Amino acid sequence: MYQNFDEIVSRAKELGPSRTAVLFPEDPEVMLSVLNGIEAGLIEPIMVGNKDRIRSVAREIDLSLDHIELLDERDPQKASDLCLDLAAKKEVRFVVKGQILSSYPYRALVRKTKTLTPDRTSSSICFHQVPGLGKIFITTDPGVHILPDLETKKQILVNAIHTSHQLGCPTPRVMLLAADHVDGTVSHFAREAEELRQFAEGGGLGPCHIHMAKNLYDLFPDMRITTEDFPDIFLYPNIETGNILCKSIDHIMMGIRQCIAVGAGLIILAPSRSDPNEVRMRNLALGPILTAPGSQV
Repeated sequence: MYQNFDEIVSRAKELGPSRTAVLFPEDPEVMLSVLNGIEAGLIEPIMVGNKDRIRSVAREIDLSLDHIELLDERDPQKASDLCLDLAAKKEVRFVVKGQILSSYPYRALVRKTKTLTPDRTSSSICFHQVPGLGKIFITTDPGVHILPDLETKKQILVNAIHTSHQLGCPTPRVMLLAADHVDGTVSHFAREAEELRQFAEGGGLGPCHIHMAKNLYDLFPDMRITTEDFPDIFLYPNIETGNILCKSIDHIMMGIRQCIAVGAGLIILAPSRSDPNEVRMRNLALGPILTAPGSQV
């Protein structure tokens, strides 16, 4: 697993530019990240959105559009569907979310996943870098599934484990976050976690190691956290837990977070609409790595 996002950016530059669909790049920060991505040799973009607005913003940052293809689609859902169609047809390697609500591209990804791979599911994946920890780790799924059932959790984990493999972690360590009831009885989430662990031990999730512990207090009872034993992947029991913990990592642990959504072999890079250019550049670098030849994401 990469130690930090700087390593990811460096590796992405080595891989060379990827054909990329940029969805609604109608904002100066988004457009600036496109310009920097071109200059850094990360992307060869197709821009999808309102052509008039795209041209206006490009003039603001002095970006020439002479050699960039523009597809005029002003409806956010139709534009999202178009970008996922381009990715499914291999005309682009991944999609970058610009100034648009995540619900539109996520909905397009869910539909495309059901069409192309009915036995699989789409999910969101967050990559975190925190001070004092010598690696990037993954949390999932804080963005697509509200209350996933056991079968959905299996597919969410498969997505995360394949992604971890692509980032250079052949046997990721997985923690299935769960807790028992306050009266000591076993909770629904804890029962599902145990079933997932047994499924993984039977090889159902691919190469990985499932921690017996379901929280960091049990894993590190002396509170001496080590990079080697720290989980590479955390599975959230539901979306509320995912949102709370993601924000806690960001604002309490002073973490750096980058998010994507995956399904049916397709990838959407999903920075926040408020992210500045330097943050978007870290997110952009994930695309070439996760879609490099041989990727199983």
